[in-house]
Amino acid sequence: MKDSTRKILDSAFTAFSRVSLFIVGTAVIGFILPIALKGIGAFMFTATVEHEKFLSENLDYSLSKSDKERIRKSDAARQKLWEMIDSYESSKDSSQPLEKISDLRISTFNKAIKDKDKLKSILSQTPSKRAKLIKEYAEGAWRAYADALDDAERGASGFLFQKFISEQERKLESDAEIFAEEICKGAKISRMARNSLRRNFITYPISLLNACRERFAEKNSAYLSMKGGIIELIGPRSLKEKEDMKLTRQKYGQTRLDIAQRVLSEDIAKISIRKISQGGIPIMDRVSSKEYFGNSVPGQILEYVEKHFDELLQPHFTIYPGFFTDNPIDANIFGGIYPMILGTFYLTVCAMIVAAPLGIAAAIYFSEYAGNGRIANFLRMCVGTLAGVPSIVFGLFGLAFLINTIKVSDGKSVFAGSLTLALLILPTIIRTCEESLKAVPNSYREGALGLGAGKWRAICGVILPAALPSMLTGIIISMGRAAGETAPIIFTAATSAGLAIGLSDIFTQPTPALPWNIYNICSEHEMAERVGHVQYGMALTLICIVLFLNLSAIFIRAKLQNANKNK
Repeated sequence: MKDSTRKILDSAFTAFSRVSLFIVGTAVIGFILPIALKGIGAFMFTATVEHEKFLSENLDYSLSKSDKERIRKSDAARQKLWEMIDSYESSKDSSQPLEKISDLRISTFNKAIKDKDKLKSILSQTPSKRAKLIKEYAEGAWRAYADALDDAERGASGFLFQKFISEQERKLESDAEIFAEEICKGAKISRMARNSLRRNFITYPISLLNACRERFAEKNSAYLSMKGGIIELIGPRSLKEKEDMKLTRQKYGQTRLDIAQRVLSEDIAKISIRKISQGGIPIMDRVSSKEYFGNSVPGQILEYVEKHFDELLQPHFTIYPGFFTDNPIDANIFGGIYPMILGTFYLTVCAMIVAAPLGIAAAIYFSEYAGNGRIANFLRMCVGTLAGVPSIVFGLFGLAFLINTIKVSDGKSVFAGSLTLALLILPTIIRTCEESLKAVPNSYREGALGLGAGKWRAICGVILPAALPSMLTGIIISMGRAAGETAPIIFTAATSAGLAIGLSDIFTQPTPALPWNIYNICSEHEMAERVGHVQYGMALTLICIVLFLNLSAIFIRAKLQNANKNK
C-alpha cells in the first residue's frame, strides 16, 4: 500500500472516530440533560406557602420569619375569597323572596282549609273524577305561590335555591298531611279519599319545585366543580375541615407553582358540566368558566382567583434537600425518597457481598486451574449463557426457588432480592475477572514460582494484585447494573410503598427501591401527571448513583495502577 493511500485511510479513520465519538457524546447528553433538568426540579423549585405548611405540620420543619409573613399575606387574601364564596352560598339578598314563598305556602293551606266544604264535596266524587277536580282546584290555589317562585328564581343564588327547594318539598309533604287531616276531621271520608287529597293537592307545587331543581342542577354542578378546583388549589378553609380529610393531599393545596398553575387552568378556569348529547345520552363536557358564568357571582369569584393568584399562594424559590432525606407521604405526593435510596443501597451492597467473592473464586479457578479441558469449556459456556438470560427470568427464579422452595425468607425480603441480583451479575463478574487474570503476563507467574512461592501464594501475592485494577472495574460496573435492575426485585424484594427499614430487617422485610418505584410511579400512580418531578428526581438520583459507581471504578483503577507502577 502506498504511503499516500495509508495517510488518507488513517485520516479518514481518525475523522470517522471523532465523528462517532461526537455522535455518542451528543446522544448521551441528549438523553441525560432533560432528565437532569427535570430531576433538579424535584428539590429546587418555585414553592407556595402550602409547601411550608406541610413541612412544619408533618415533618417538624421550623418556619422562618419570611415563611410566617408569606403565610399571613396568603391568609389575608384567602379570607376575602372565602367571604365571596360565603356571600354567594348564603345569598342574603335572596332571603326576603324566599321568606315570601314560605309565607305563601302556609297561607295557601290556610285558605284551602277555609274552603273545607267545597273540598269535602269534591272528595265525595268518584276516584277518577275526584283526583282531577283536586288538581284543578290546587292549580288555582297555588297560583300566587307559583308566581312568587318564578320571581325568586330569577334573582336567587342557585346554590342556596337548591337547598330551599329541598326544604320546601319536605314542608309541603308534612303540611299536606296536616291539611288532609283537618279537611276530613269530623266527616265520614274514606282513607283513600283523604290520601288522594293529600297527594293531589301538592302535585302542582312539587312539579314546579322539580322543574326549578332541574334548571339549577347544571348551574350548581358547575359552581361546585369550580369550587372543588379552588379547594384543590389552596386547601380546605379551616382546621376542622382539614382534620376531617382522610388523605394528606386533601388537607393541603398545591405545594409547587407549576402544578398550581395547571390546577388553575384545568380545574378552575375550565369546569365540567352535564349535557345531553344529540342521541339523548347525558355526557360530561368541558367548558370555559369565564364564558359559562359571565358576570355572575361565580364569575367574580373566578376573576378574583385569577387576579390574586400570587397573593393566594405567595410563590417563592426554594431548595428542598429533604427530597433525599425525608420519607414519602401519601404515595410520594409529598415528602422525599429516602427509603428508596436506602433500599437500593441495601440491595446493591448485599448483592456484591455475595457475588464478588464467588465471582473472583470462579475466575481464579477458570484462569489458573481449569485449563482448556472439555469440562472447563462447558462451564465457561454455561457462564456465558447465564449472562444472556433475561433479568425477568432471574426474578421468577428468585421467587420460585429462593422464596417458595428453599424459603430464605417467608416472603419478599432484601436478602432474597440481593441473592437474586447476585446471581444476575455473577456471570459478568466471572468473565471480567477471568479476563483480568489472563491479562497478567506469564512472566509474573514464572517469576513467583521461580522464587519458590507455591501456586496459591503466587496467585494471592502476585497475580491478584496485578489484575486487581481491571477486576475492580468489572466488579463496580456490575454493581451499577445491580443498582439499576427492576425485574428481579419485583418478585423478590421491592414494595411500592413503605418507610425505610433497619439493617436488622433485611432478612425478613421488603423495601422500596429506586428502579421499581420509578416504574411504579410512572405507570401505576393514580396522579402520575402531578408527580412528574418525583419521577425525574428518582431517575436522576439513580443515574447519579450509577455514575458515581463508574467514576469510582475509574478512580480506584488509576490509583491501583499508579501504586503498581511505583512498586
